[in-house]
Order: sequence, then C-alpha cells, then structure tokens
Amino acid sequence: PALSPDGRWLAYASEETGRSEVYVRPFPDVGGGKVQVSTAGGSAPRWGHQGTELFFADAARDMIAAEVRTSPAFAVVRQQRLFSTIGYTVATGPERPVYDVAPDDRRFLMLRAGMTTTVRDDAPQTILVQHFATELGRLLP
Repeated sequence: PALSPDGRWLAYASEETGRSEVYVRPFPDVGGGKVQVSTAGGSAPRWGHQGTELFFADAARDMIAAEVRTSPAFAVVRQQRLFSTIGYTVATGPERPVYDVAPDDRRFLMLRAGMTTTVRDDAPQTILVQHFATELGRLLP
C-alpha cells in the first residue's frame, strides 16, 4: 500500500475482481469506502509528492498518471499514459512497487530488467546501505 502525502488516503492494488486493479480508500478509516482508480488493470501504485497524482502500471505495462482530487472527497479527474515500462522491473507483484518517483514528480527511478554490466575499476558505483542509522550507530560510538 501507498499512503498519500497528506496521510488521508491509502492506495493499493488488489486482485479481488480476478484482475489486478488499483484502488484508494480513506485512511485511517479504511472501511469508509473505496474508489477504483485503474480502468485497464493496475499494479504498483505510488503517490506523487504533491498528492495530486497517483502513478501505477496498467495491464499493458504502461506507466499511468492519474490526476486525483482529494477534497472534499476522493475522485479521479483524468488519466494519462506516460511511457511503456516494458524492459523495466516495476513491481515484484501487484502490491510491491520497486520504482520510485523523483521529488519533482517528472522523473522515475527504475531497474532495467535482466541487465548485466561489467563494471570498470574506476567507474562510479551505487552502494545501497540498508538500515543506515543502525549501521552508523554501530560504527560510531
């Protein structure tokens, strides 16, 4: 699930209809009703940083931007196809996005599927440190 920036809406993917679709419910009162956001299949929802867009991949593996209104009630204003995600890993399942949205909501960080490279000794590398604060506390008294 993905919580909206204002903390009032929960976006998630579900296969309750037999096909993965993206839904939004109020939070924390998740029993208050749901709105279906996707119309042609949907998975891996992520909120834009302003809370006015919800991004997800549809069944055709296109990245979709759904413009939404969150007040006075949640509503989908319109949807727009942004680009194909074929060749990229967008999710490890309907509910597990493995991409992120840049702070400007105009760029995405994605993993290219099946890509292997040879790294030169002098090439810049990205290093992921999980549990950074714990690791830092362990290394520094």
